[in-house]
Amino acid sequence: MNPVGMLKYAQQRVVDAVKDLPDQDWDTPGVCGFWSTKQIIGHLIGWEYYLEEFLAPFAGQPIPTPHIDDYKILDEDAYNDKYGTSAATRTRADLMEEFQAVYERVAALARAISNETWHRFGTLPWSDKNDLEDFIVYGYYGHKYEHAAQIVVFRDKLSQQTKA
Repeated sequence: MNPVGMLKYAQQRVVDAVKDLPDQDWDTPGVCGFWSTKQIIGHLIGWEYYLEEFLAPFAGQPIPTPHIDDYKILDEDAYNDKYGTSAATRTRADLMEEFQAVYERVAALARAISNETWHRFGTLPWSDKNDLEDFIVYGYYGHKYEHAAQIVVFRDKLSQQTKA
């Protein structure tokens, strides 16, 4: 697998899922639990920042880690709420601009990581049985694809309601 490609495809999948979604539907709850599309994108932004902070040292570019620090202090639900639930007050354009900007920084870091590092076991502090590439595949590619699929299903449901 190619982790840089996996990041790219996952990002594009989310962008495609929200493409042409009418503005009023961005605020409609129920995409994932009670979250709207805006809140899903805010949630993904929070995790993209986490990934940026996590990958930076592997790329030789350590940066401050406020999102990783948040995750250590908050439980997973509180972390998700901080970035997801609060996104309801933001604009679609603002969210997508930030989502793309953080992704581009993550992609640049990913390109700077050596192939050897991607495949070295022990790079994940919580597992010596997985490598950095596994983290991308399961933690990011899968995560983004899951939420993109939820958005697509939600769009289909809204479309069916409109036809009825």
